[in-house]
Amino acid sequence: MTPMDPAGPRFTTRWPRIVAAAVLLVLAVATLAGLRDLRFNTSVATFLGSNDPARVDYEASEKTFGSDPVTVVIRRTDDKPLLTTTLVPRLINLEGELSRIDGVSVVYGAGTALNQLAASAQNILSSISFKRQEVAVEAERAARAAGRSDAQVAAAKKAAVRRYDLRYGVLITKALPAGLPTLSNQGFIDAVAFDGDKPRPNLRFVAPDDHTVAIVLRPEADLSQAAIATLVSSVRRTVGSVDLGPTDVYVSGSPVVLAALVDRTRVEIPALTIASVVVVGVLLGLGVLRQRGRRRWLGIVVPLAAAGWAVLADLAILGWLDSPASLVLVAVLPALIGIGSDVPIYLGTFGPTRRVLVTAAASAAGFAMTALSSIPFLRQLGGLMAIGVLLACLIGYLLRVLLDVEFPRRPGDRAEDDSAPRSAPAGVPSSRSRVAWARGALAVAAVLAAVGWAVLPTIALDADLAGLANGLPVEDEASASQAALGASGEIDVLLVGSGTSVEALTWSRDARAAVIASHGDDVRTILSPTQLLGFLGDDPTNTQVSAALAIVPTYLLGAVLSDDGSTASLSFGVVPSDIGEQRRLVESIRRLLPPPPAGSRVVVTGVPAVAAREFVLLDGARLSSNLLGVLAPAVVVLVGLGWRRRGEAAQALLAASIATGLGLLALRLADTSLTPLTCALGSLTSAVGIEFTVMLRNRIQAWRSVLVAGSTSVAGYLVLLGSELDIMRNFALVLALSVVWAGLAAILVALAFPGRGEVADQTAESSTALGASERELTETHP
Repeated sequence: MTPMDPAGPRFTTRWPRIVAAAVLLVLAVATLAGLRDLRFNTSVATFLGSNDPARVDYEASEKTFGSDPVTVVIRRTDDKPLLTTTLVPRLINLEGELSRIDGVSVVYGAGTALNQLAASAQNILSSISFKRQEVAVEAERAARAAGRSDAQVAAAKKAAVRRYDLRYGVLITKALPAGLPTLSNQGFIDAVAFDGDKPRPNLRFVAPDDHTVAIVLRPEADLSQAAIATLVSSVRRTVGSVDLGPTDVYVSGSPVVLAALVDRTRVEIPALTIASVVVVGVLLGLGVLRQRGRRRWLGIVVPLAAAGWAVLADLAILGWLDSPASLVLVAVLPALIGIGSDVPIYLGTFGPTRRVLVTAAASAAGFAMTALSSIPFLRQLGGLMAIGVLLACLIGYLLRVLLDVEFPRRPGDRAEDDSAPRSAPAGVPSSRSRVAWARGALAVAAVLAAVGWAVLPTIALDADLAGLANGLPVEDEASASQAALGASGEIDVLLVGSGTSVEALTWSRDARAAVIASHGDDVRTILSPTQLLGFLGDDPTNTQVSAALAIVPTYLLGAVLSDDGSTASLSFGVVPSDIGEQRRLVESIRRLLPPPPAGSRVVVTGVPAVAAREFVLLDGARLSSNLLGVLAPAVVVLVGLGWRRRGEAAQALLAASIATGLGLLALRLADTSLTPLTCALGSLTSAVGIEFTVMLRNRIQAWRSVLVAGSTSVAGYLVLLGSELDIMRNFALVLALSVVWAGLAAILVALAFPGRGEVADQTAESSTALGASERELTETHP
C-alpha cells in the first residue's frame, strides 16, 4: 500500500461533510437574504385572493375613497353637551390636525360638519340671492330675444323669479328661526344637529347625542403595517392633546385592530418562540435520557435546530417571492418548532430509511392541502408548514452528516427499505386478546368519528375579521364605540360610471330610501350624495347639480364623490351582529338596490362584505378541504411504500379519518366554532395521524420516538396558549387535541392490525413455549 492510500478513505469520509457544510451555508445565506426582504401586509383585502371579486371591489373603493375608516368616539363623562359654541371650534381644530397626519385621506366629524354646514348655509343664501338676480336677467334677455313686449318681458321675469323662489324659498324660511348660520350661535348649532332631543339623521353617525361626537378618518390605501401602526398612534396622541373637558375616548376600526395585532405580535412572537424552543428542548432531553455524552446533546440540538431553521427559512421564502406575510401566519409559526422536530427525531432513531422519508412526504402532503384554500393566509400557512416539514427533514439530515453523527442501521432496515416481508419484530408484542380489545375500541372510535364527520356542516363558523383582536384591550374600545354609535363596520354602496348626473343623484336617493326602508333597524346612514345635495329638491337639473357641487365643501364632497366625478358612494354603518347575519344583510342590499343608470354599475363593498365573502368561501370548502387533507397523505404513503404495502396506506387513512372525526365531534360537543385557522382541521390532523401510524409499523423503538414526537407537537401548539389573542388560544387548544386524537387513533390501528412479523413472532413464541412445556413434562414423567 502506498503512503497516499490512507488519504483516500479519509477524503471519502470527509466528502459528505464538505457537501453538507456547503449546502447548509448556501441555505443560511438564502435564509438571511430572504428575511431581509420580508414584508407584512395588514390590509383587510388580503383575507381574500388577489383576483376575488370582493377584494377587487374593496381595493377599488380604497383607492377612490380611502381605506376602511378609523372611528374616534369622544364622550363627555359628566353628560354635559359637547356641541357648544365653546367646544365646537376645538373639535374643528382637532379634525383639522387629524387630517394632516401622514397617511390620512379623508376626515369628517361633527365639528367640521357643522362648520361646513354653516359656511354652506351662508354661501347658499348668498348664492340664492345672486342667482335670483341672474334668473331675472336671463328671463328678460330670453323674452326680448323672442320679440316680446315690455309687459310680456316683465311677466316673464316675474314668473321666473316666482319659480325660483318656490324652489329655494323654503330653505331660507327654515334657516331664519335658527338665527344667523354661524357657530357662535347656539341656536343654529342645536337646530342643525338635533330635532328636539334626538340627533338629525344626516348627522347621527357623527353626533349620536348631545354629549357624544364621532370623528371618522379614512387612511390612504396600501399603507404598510408600520404606517398603519404609526397612524393609529398619532391619532391617539392628537386626540389626547385637546381639552374637551372630562371625556372618554374610544378609537376603533379594522386599521386599529390590525395595528393592535402588529403591536401584540411584536411582543408575543419572540416570547412564544423562545418558550417553544425551551419546552420542546426539555421534551427532547427527556426522550434521549438513555443516551450518553455527545449523542444525548445532539439528540436535543439537531431536531431543535432543524425545526427552528425551518421556521426562519419559511419566512425567508416569502421574502424571496416578494409575498407579504400575514400577521396571523407569523403568529402561529412558533408551533412549527414542535411539528418540525418530528422527522429529525425519526432520523435520529432509524436513519434516512424509506419509511422515514415517506412519513415526511405524507406529513407535508397533509399540510399542503390547506394551501389549496381560497383564503391567502391559509394558503401561506399550509404551504409553509408543508415546506417547513421537508426543510426540517433536510436540515436535520445535513446537520447529522456535518456533525459526523452515525445514523443507526439495525437488522431489518434493509429488508424494510426493499419492501420485503419483515422477519424482525415489528411494533409492540401483541396477544390475540389485545388485538381483539384494540379492534373493539377502534370500532367504537370509528363510529364516534363518523358522527363527527356527519356533524361537520352544523359546526358554527366564526369568520368575523374584527374577532382577530378578541382578547386585546382594543376589543373593549370597539365595544364601547359600537354602543355609542349603534354600529360596527361600514358598508359602502358605490355607483361607478357617473356620479354627478341627475340620474346618478336620483338613483342615490332611491337606493338610500330602499336600504333604509328594508333594513332601517340593521344599518345607520353615514353619508350619501343625497344628504349633501338634498337642498336641490326632488327634480334638479344637471345645471343645478353642477352649481351645487361647486358650493358644497370639497372636505365633505370627497367622502361621497370621487375626484373625477365618476363614482358616488353611499355609506351605511352596520348594527353589530354575527357574521352570518352580516352576510345575509350584504346579499339583501345587493338584491334590493334599484337598477343603475345606463352605463353605470353598482358595487357593494366594505369590511362586512369582505368578511361575508370569506365566510362563504370557508363554509363552502369545509368538507372538501377536510376530505382532501385526509386523502392526500394516504396516497403519498401508498405511492411511497408501494402497492405491496397498500394495507399500511389503508390503515394510515383509517387513523387519519378517525382522528379528524373525533376532533370534529369534540368541537361540536364543546359548542366551539370553527375559525379560519381550524376550518381545515382534517389537513392539520391527518398529517400527524398518518405520520404516527406509518412510524408505529416500525420496530419497538418507534413507540418511544412517536411518544417524543407527539409530545413535542403538542407542546409546540400549547405554547400558543400564552398568547393574548383568543384566535391563537383556540388554534392552540384545537390543534393540540388533534395531536392527541391522532396519537390515539394511530395506537389503536397499530394494536388492531399487527404486522406479519408480529404475528409470526407471536406464533413462534407460542410454539416455543409449548415445546418447552412438553419437554418439561417428559423429563418429569419419563
